[in-house]
Amino acid sequence: MPNNRARSSGYSITDAGTITGSEVNMPKDNKLYAVEEVEDLLAEFNSPRNRLTVFKPFVRYFGDLNTAIILSEIFTWSYHFRGRKLPGIGYGWFYRQYEPSCRHQELDGTSGVDVAADEINETTGREAEGKTWLERVGLREDVVRKIVKVLVKDGYVQTVVKKANGAPTCHYKFVRGKLLELMDTLKKQERNPVNVRERSPKKAGKETFKNRDSLTEETTEITQKTTTEQIRLLLSGTPLSKISEKELVVLIKRHGSEMVMQAADVAAETWRRERKEIKNPGGYLQTLCVDLVIPEWYEPPEVRNARSEDTAKRKRIEARKMEEQLAEEAQKAQERDDYWCSLSDEERQKHCEDFRATAPFLQDLKDDFLDGLAKLNAWEKRQQMITITSSTALLNMKN
Repeated sequence: MPNNRARSSGYSITDAGTITGSEVNMPKDNKLYAVEEVEDLLAEFNSPRNRLTVFKPFVRYFGDLNTAIILSEIFTWSYHFRGRKLPGIGYGWFYRQYEPSCRHQELDGTSGVDVAADEINETTGREAEGKTWLERVGLREDVVRKIVKVLVKDGYVQTVVKKANGAPTCHYKFVRGKLLELMDTLKKQERNPVNVRERSPKKAGKETFKNRDSLTEETTEITQKTTTEQIRLLLSGTPLSKISEKELVVLIKRHGSEMVMQAADVAAETWRRERKEIKNPGGYLQTLCVDLVIPEWYEPPEVRNARSEDTAKRKRIEARKMEEQLAEEAQKAQERDDYWCSLSDEERQKHCEDFRATAPFLQDLKDDFLDGLAKLNAWEKRQQMITITSSTALLNMKN
């Protein structure tokens, strides 16, 4: 740093932040203050409150920095609050006001705690909800609203308006499943650099996107293919599986994928219960999409899958118990055989004769069968003897 008391007619600030002579005259008393102000400005610009975390894949994918900033914020805080459940909407949601006048002033017992997204911890967790969009990322309400509307339409973000701090406030959540689709598209862009998104700036605060036809058509085709495959899986094994791919695409464009999937599932489950003839599967599904009435007995796929999983789990437990029982019986049979083989011929003969004497009505049975019963009777007698011996020994110990 140059000598503050140097004799000079004036000073100027270079790009490197040093003080040099200039054409501008500066009183001697103000020289020290100018240097301190520059240092303060440098420290202020480098403070966490003036830093943002923006994920480069979002910038590459959308080609628009404002969109990447907003989606990075929603992604960061939605992930941060993934373990917090808000009543009525679930996990991973956070809220944020647009205007500073709506700002909640108390943040964990402090006021105005400023952190960057890469410095998040439990203490600074409310930075997401204590700061407004303008304070947090420097974007006006109209810009945020427009970009969020596009992100919601494209399925990257979910929003819902609920009360926060006594006022209706927009809550945000990042759709985690879209992250895989986004990264997959970026990999395809790396293989084919033509498929990129270009930013078309207009007036300040009114940024829009211009997607090249190849990327739009490719993304739409992948989405439609995935949706139609899911619908066909729901319709499999029913007459409704005859609906053509073209008909499904038309229905999805007309009614939306969610409605078509629910109507298809209701139609398939209704047929499995009633087995009624469906002469025009496409027209039948179209009717359900227009006027769908959910039957009282209907259960959505996730409920049916959960019940099927419970049933399969119960069967696995029963099968394991049966295997253990069979193994135990096989072991006992082996022990009986070993005991029988350990007896002398005279002892085995005596057991057979004793058994025939106690069961004269079995004399007409074959010798092999009678020998088997005699073997079982000999084993039972041995077990009884072991039990009596153990009881006698225990009684003697007590006495």
